[in-house]
Amino acid sequence: MKKTLSILKKTFLGAFLVAVMASCSANLPTDADVAKKISEKSELSEADYTTMIDYCGKYAEKAQKYYDVINSQPNDSTAEYNDAVNDLANLYGEYVYIDPFRIALAQADMNQIGSDNEKKVNEYAKYQAFPLPGGAGANLSDPNAVGMIEQMPSTTTTDTTGVISTGDGVAVD
Repeated sequence: MKKTLSILKKTFLGAFLVAVMASCSANLPTDADVAKKISEKSELSEADYTTMIDYCGKYAEKAQKYYDVINSQPNDSTAEYNDAVNDLANLYGEYVYIDPFRIALAQADMNQIGSDNEKKVNEYAKYQAFPLPGGAGANLSDPNAVGMIEQMPSTTTTDTTGVISTGDGVAVD
């Protein structure tokens, strides 16, 4: 009898904790709600940033194994490299809000996202695909961009010195 009561107490306590956790996470907006606010250019709350950070963090965690394979290859013509690129592209296709969330996070500063979210950012910052707030990361308006370069050759100027002298562009990976 005592054993049965102990099991019932543990079961009740577990169910209670699950219900509490579910109610806390229910306060966060959905991915679609945040994406809508971004497209409407509405002001974003800390909860919106939490949703975006979690979404981008989950993507970055999954993508890291592919980046590890890609980065370890001697060139881009190995079978492992191509398989990892294809798998990364498939993963990217599963995350329909990744681009607007990356851009919004990259354009936010740490004051906007809140101190609790700052801790999450610091945890996810170890992943290559995670966008860093405050512009500390790469320019993410183009998902293939790894960083900005100041000048690219202009199509209207010929340069025989080999020095890039005019134009704008992004460095792509």
